[in-house]
Amino acid sequence: IVEGGINTMYKEQYIQLKRLHISGVTSELEGIPAATVIVTNGPNQIDFEDVGNGLYKGQLFDLRDTVGNIFQLKIELNGKVYESQDQLITNVPIEKSFIPVEKSDVNKKWHVKVDTYLFGMSNSNKWLIMPQKEFSDESMVLFKAPYSYSFRSGAPNVLNTLLAATYSYEMGRKDSLVISKFAISPRYAKFLYNLFQETKWKGLLSAVPANVQGNVTGNALGFFYVMDGIKKTVPMKDIRNAK
Repeated sequence: IVEGGINTMYKEQYIQLKRLHISGVTSELEGIPAATVIVTNGPNQIDFEDVGNGLYKGQLFDLRDTVGNIFQLKIELNGKVYESQDQLITNVPIEKSFIPVEKSDVNKKWHVKVDTYLFGMSNSNKWLIMPQKEFSDESMVLFKAPYSYSFRSGAPNVLNTLLAATYSYEMGRKDSLVISKFAISPRYAKFLYNLFQETKWKGLLSAVPANVQGNVTGNALGFFYVMDGIKKTVPMKDIRNAK
């Protein structure tokens, strides 16, 4: 299973390799060590280092030297080669985007609500919206960040209440939000959309589960992505009021 990819917001890049280990009646994911992991873009190359537990770390090259917008992944493991590629999509500035967050006045503080999913948008993006005092780059590189997602596609089932998921924060009048926005390729957006139909959106009213097709050769699961990331600190006074 391949998880991770390139995020232009950061110098350090992470890719995780895992396999399903089955022992008797139990199964668990375990990291895969000792693989050769390389990402290339034209003559540019990132050599990833095995840092343990299936996690591989590399350093992003100067994006001014980027050739085209296609990044290619190559993994060599036990005599087998796995390959993948994704497209770097230019980001639209945050201030020109519909941001999936709103605030309401509760006991002289701000109650901030973030929508987890948006549909029918002009572009597909991943978002990370957090109070400035809680923001940590570490939460992002370890794949545990509370992301939101906006899709160009419409909702798969408008009756499914799971699509209306939100998360919230309580914030002071003078606090700020750190808003990170990641432009994703149409293929990655489709992968996430299909994956959520199999997992997070799978309720009693769900449609027939989609076939979650990744982009890695050799029958590997998962998706190697390339995201163009931008970040902005926004004071609460500039956050949209709830209707």
